[in-house]
Amino acid sequence: MSLQAATAPAVSRPPWIWGRGLVLLGLVGPAVAFSLVILIPSLALLLVNSAYHFDRIRVVPIVTFEAYRTFFTDIFFARIILTQVRLAVVTTLICLLLGYPAAYAIAKIRRPAWVMAAYILVFSPLLTSSVVRAYGWLIILARGGIVNWGLQTVGLVESPVRLVFNFTGVVIGLVHFLLPFTIFPIISVLLRLDPALKEAAADLGATRLRTFRHVTWPLSFPGVYAAAQLTFVLSMNAFVTPQLLGGGRVLVLPVLIYNNISDLQWPLAAVQALALIALVWTTVFSSNLIFRRALAVSSGAP
Repeated sequence: MSLQAATAPAVSRPPWIWGRGLVLLGLVGPAVAFSLVILIPSLALLLVNSAYHFDRIRVVPIVTFEAYRTFFTDIFFARIILTQVRLAVVTTLICLLLGYPAAYAIAKIRRPAWVMAAYILVFSPLLTSSVVRAYGWLIILARGGIVNWGLQTVGLVESPVRLVFNFTGVVIGLVHFLLPFTIFPIISVLLRLDPALKEAAADLGATRLRTFRHVTWPLSFPGVYAAAQLTFVLSMNAFVTPQLLGGGRVLVLPVLIYNNISDLQWPLAAVQALALIALVWTTVFSSNLIFRRALAVSSGAP
């Protein structure tokens, strides 16, 4: 038996598999090549600027790591990173809490006209400029804005609440902007669920809540994970919303990078940019590993 297995001819793949691989390579290849063309020179430029000395007039070709020492030894930058991570985590959690019920409700709609109206309503924040959107929230959340007026009218507060130029205002602006990026990945997964699974659960006596807990939620979790990862990465790289709604009181790395470039502190700005890239990549790769491991454990794989 072993001799026959050793002398058996190798199983060749069907021609359509090779054709499919070529099609996928042709579709993905240009995007990957373009990303590498932009990414590699950008990283090289950041590394060069972070290592050289800058005397506010020109870059001096003297290798020094003063910018790295300043960034990694100053507690101020550590607090900035903690604030940025906390901002991204809070924004992501709120987007998931608001986005999953919205996506679930939209997936339940059966009338095409209503579905299109829901898509347009969800997509509408992306149709306006980020600057215009941020200034709109400045007016709405101001001390004399409509939010404070409503809170005082119904008697929830006696005096205007400070909702701008602080952490709360930045979170509100980011949630408004990033909510579509949370809803659409979840909808795409919910629409692909087999209705027969819910019918089978109902036939076995499961209630709607139990069906959601044991059927809908586990099967939709990949969409939730994709939405959470996308929302977290976008909130980590947000600049306009923290700059305008934060009013200089909510500092994050993108704002610091812009300020240091304006102040001609190019080596420090380059180090901060590299730290931001490393932080985002580390988060994405580690979350991917955890997610794949969780899927392997849930499926019973070794």
